[in-house]
Amino acid sequence: MGMRKVFRGLVVAILVIAVFTAGCIGGTTPNSGKTTQGQSGTSTTTTTTTTAIQTTYPLTIKDDMNRTVTITKEPQRIVSLAPSITETLFYIGAGGKLVGVTQWDDWPPAVENITRVGGYGKYANVEIIANLSPDLIIADAYSLDILGKLEKIAPVVVVNPKDVNGIYHQIELLGKITNRQGQAVRVIEEMKANISRVTEKVKNLTRPRVFFLLSAYNGEYWTAGKDTFVDDVIRLAGGKNIFDDISGWGKPGREEILARDPEVIVLLPTSGIDATQLCDTFLAQTTAVKEGRVYTAKDANVYQRPSPRIALAVEEMAEFLHPAEFNLGFNPTACAVSSSSG
Repeated sequence: MGMRKVFRGLVVAILVIAVFTAGCIGGTTPNSGKTTQGQSGTSTTTTTTTTAIQTTYPLTIKDDMNRTVTITKEPQRIVSLAPSITETLFYIGAGGKLVGVTQWDDWPPAVENITRVGGYGKYANVEIIANLSPDLIIADAYSLDILGKLEKIAPVVVVNPKDVNGIYHQIELLGKITNRQGQAVRVIEEMKANISRVTEKVKNLTRPRVFFLLSAYNGEYWTAGKDTFVDDVIRLAGGKNIFDDISGWGKPGREEILARDPEVIVLLPTSGIDATQLCDTFLAQTTAVKEGRVYTAKDANVYQRPSPRIALAVEEMAEFLHPAEFNLGFNPTACAVSSSSG
């Protein structure tokens, strides 16, 4: 569990930066030292010095939709239309620039005091956004339906990460446009270091077949295919996504799932089904359920949101797939019933 402590230590450091940023927006990027917790549990202090990198404005960039966007001066009033974007901005020390976020934004705690602009993406309230007089709007692809309306208010940057490398690119891009490049570099380096520790531990281990259960409603079982950050999480954690041959998010049929016979099932706490309830579905026929290798994630958001917290998902997934390597023990409960319903 040491790596999670390391990453959470970074979270505290970033939030401290955010507090300073809120009071001195537009200042230079500070250098910082940080204390980390080693895997052995022994405290070690590592000082990282990053040369302050200043963004020059006006700045013209290409966003993830290949749109050319010009930002005339350093943004001071930003509206975020996705929780993952908000999380990223806080990580890089630009949280103090936020004046509007969606109703679904719940991390970090400082977000509670920011004006809500309605739902996620296309469900945002354009009138509320306009009244906030933002000088920059940052959205993801889910906002494309209202992009024209948003562009009449302020410059709009659209990000669309599909895997962990895409998340790195998002952090780098947001660091550049908000004049927080130094912090962005540090966040990326810390993420890569933590993920690397996991991949090194599992690289020579057998990869179990994994079925990721995003949601289960009305007999439909949604999962993650290729070109998703969840597929990357499974791979980096030392597993084999049984549906890495479908594109994006999909709902494979019962026979498909049974034919691929997952050895491990990981479900989200928001999936709409409890792990024990799988015993009363066709999934009781899978090796995963028979052997009690069904795990529920602690926090659905670290898997669903393409933000720096994805590193926590990689670590937790690795613990599920290779518990012995992380000195963990789970209590498997095999199904008492086998049913063809579900």
